[in-house]
Amino acid sequence: MASPSKPGAPSASKKDQLYDRCAEAPPDTVFYQRDLANMQVADDSASLMGLIQELVDAHMLQVMTWEGQVCYKLRSRDEAAKLKSMTPDERLIFSHIESSSTAGIWTKTIKAKTGVTQTIMTKCLKQLESKALIKAINNVKFPTRKMYMLAHLMPSEDVVGGPWHQDGELDVDLIEALSNIVVRFVERESWVEQKQKGPSKAAIAKKKAYAMSSTNDIEAEPPLFKPPLGPHKLPLIPHPSSHRHYPTCASILAYIRASGVVDTSIALQEPDLQVLLDNLVFDGKVERMGALGYRSVRGAVDREGVGEEGDGNGFSQAPCGRCPVFALCEEGGPVNAKSCVYFTEWLRTS
Repeated sequence: MASPSKPGAPSASKKDQLYDRCAEAPPDTVFYQRDLANMQVADDSASLMGLIQELVDAHMLQVMTWEGQVCYKLRSRDEAAKLKSMTPDERLIFSHIESSSTAGIWTKTIKAKTGVTQTIMTKCLKQLESKALIKAINNVKFPTRKMYMLAHLMPSEDVVGGPWHQDGELDVDLIEALSNIVVRFVERESWVEQKQKGPSKAAIAKKKAYAMSSTNDIEAEPPLFKPPLGPHKLPLIPHPSSHRHYPTCASILAYIRASGVVDTSIALQEPDLQVLLDNLVFDGKVERMGALGYRSVRGAVDREGVGEEGDGNGFSQAPCGRCPVFALCEEGGPVNAKSCVYFTEWLRTS
């Protein structure tokens, strides 16, 4: 007598068929009941609800609410297996952390929503963190709060503070480095080197020698005023206020992106750069020109040869404001404005 033939391999269950159909959609797709019904896996609504409940019980579907409607989100089989291995308390805590998405959730909020004791909550959080399912995060708005979110998610900018923060702390090095880059770019676009005019260098040297010979009783000192110089060592003069091509926040950001001076992992946007520009204006390094333009302030860029006293205000930038023999300066005297080489040079380059 012939032996009975072996039955064929069992076909996939309706539950697995529904799961596989959902997995064909893009990641993080949200499904409503009508979407699952349109997949035509279940024969009727009652059967569909039974399949959905099976997937929820197996932790393969996450139940959510969007605008008052119940919806579902697919979980990977690996994630579902990890959830199945959790204790009920761990699953409860994990579900609240999961629902917080990229904002994270405060441990005090977890305790209030779950009703578990502090000891149980601490133990569960430690277990979930050891399984690389959740991670602790620092919130720049609430630095003293212990907060958690899912391990594979990135915190929102409201939590980490945008590009100006690193690991929850203000990135001072990045701010200083980018500020210098911005000021130099703005100077390059808003100032121009002045072509050499007026007396020749020989004439200036002759006049300087005469002035020094007339004041041989005064200790010679290097000039305290030195105008900002461009790359060709010529004095820099600003474009007029009517200039239409002063750099804007958008053009500065375009330069930063094109030059590659900032790591691509730093998502710098116009609002972020606008905050930096506002600070530079407040610090007196750049000034607003019209509605959108910016111009660097004289002496904002550090250069070699600048006196230890810094650039000072409008009065101290003039040679008179820093002159060591100002008390001896008078008309017809050995030191006077008419024969002052430094004063002539300052007027020519201002």
